[in-house]
Amino acid sequence: MRSETRAAPAPGDYHRGMSAPEAIPEELRVASAAEITAYLQQLQRDGEGVRLSGPQGHGLSSRIVALDPDADLIGLAIGADPDGISQALVAGGEITAVAYLGTIKLQFELDAPVLVSGDQGAVLRSTLPTRLYRFQRRQSYRVQPAGSTYPRVVLPGGNQPGRALRVLDISIGGLALALPPDFPALPTGVVAEGLVLELDRISALRISLLPHHVSPISGDLQGMQQLGCAFVELDANAARSLQVYVDQTQKRRRLLKLDP
Repeated sequence: MRSETRAAPAPGDYHRGMSAPEAIPEELRVASAAEITAYLQQLQRDGEGVRLSGPQGHGLSSRIVALDPDADLIGLAIGADPDGISQALVAGGEITAVAYLGTIKLQFELDAPVLVSGDQGAVLRSTLPTRLYRFQRRQSYRVQPAGSTYPRVVLPGGNQPGRALRVLDISIGGLALALPPDFPALPTGVVAEGLVLELDRISALRISLLPHHVSPISGDLQGMQQLGCAFVELDANAARSLQVYVDQTQKRRRLLKLDP
């Protein structure tokens, strides 16, 4: 037995902020149907996570499970959703999707979303996006901390040994974590909440991260893995503190001639 929830008419064509066309440079937009389809096909083929969010702050993780350009259809599987966030997203009428392909961040809107409930879970169906935005993952300047203790990210239960992860590099947009051998990586494409970013002994920020890439580390940290993450919904105070840290670290490293 299937049930469908259709979106109410959207109050505007786009979200306010970065998803509005006038807020994004023309060179970052992809309007070719063939190119958009190719990106979506790669996301589906690689099994990459897709983060869905709405204007009211609702957010949910998903993956592309159906893609039919001829039928103008995309389907995204919704995982466990005990709080009914998927229905809230559809009712809100505006859904922004964000995913990562290596060093590339992709963002697009879901038009006319329909939530289909079946025996195997919920699937969010939509027409294919007519416009997609393509960002380089590292558009923000990243710095490498001079020390090995701070900054670090403390996971829930952080008083336990090994629950704080070293930050390898950091920017206003995201960071890279060093994972010790046999340490279970945070699942890519799924937002990790309840984390604390300790910039130093006195500065701590509550954050959420979206892990999107795992790669081996060579050199002195050989045997460890690097986990690339993006910040999710960083509030204004945390963003300001982070920007000050990045600026000060950049100046300090240049004075020490650690950076060109």
